[in-house]
Amino acid sequence: MREESVARRYASAYLQVALKSGDLIASQDNLRRAADTVANHGMLKSLLNQPQVTTERKRSVLSEVLKDEATPATLGFLHLLTDKRRIDLLGEIATELERLVRDRQNIARATAVTAEPLHPSQLSALKVSLEKRTGKTIELSTEIDPSLLGGVLVRIGDTVMDGSVRGKLDRLHEELIARK
Repeated sequence: MREESVARRYASAYLQVALKSGDLIASQDNLRRAADTVANHGMLKSLLNQPQVTTERKRSVLSEVLKDEATPATLGFLHLLTDKRRIDLLGEIATELERLVRDRQNIARATAVTAEPLHPSQLSALKVSLEKRTGKTIELSTEIDPSLLGGVLVRIGDTVMDGSVRGKLDRLHEELIARK
């Protein structure tokens, strides 16, 4: 089974636990903090990935390091990941959980790429337009790429809307080549 699919299943399971706890956002934040702590704690990360170290030792160290950060539910989930030898997927699981929570709240992340910075009024208008088009609340971030020449390229998940001058020129070029 692919790692992405496994991470999605564990994130979905954790989501169910978080929903039962009654505070979805706090549970999501708790898992993200735990994932960040493990990722940034070199010795802990190394210990968790050592097959020679017993599962019980790994659980004990996790409990000690995260005793002030992780809720009992999160710690139980981390112990499950340790038991199933999936603790190395913790960062991906936390990211997938964030995606599931955004989906549940009808929120989409979008990135607008432009040749020059957009004015606040343009950003606002773009966000409103994207929200109407998708039916979701949009979390909009921006990037600058002078090679676009003008216009805007928007990415929402796997969807790309290319209204850039570079994109239009490329499409025109392809159309002219196809006519020959």
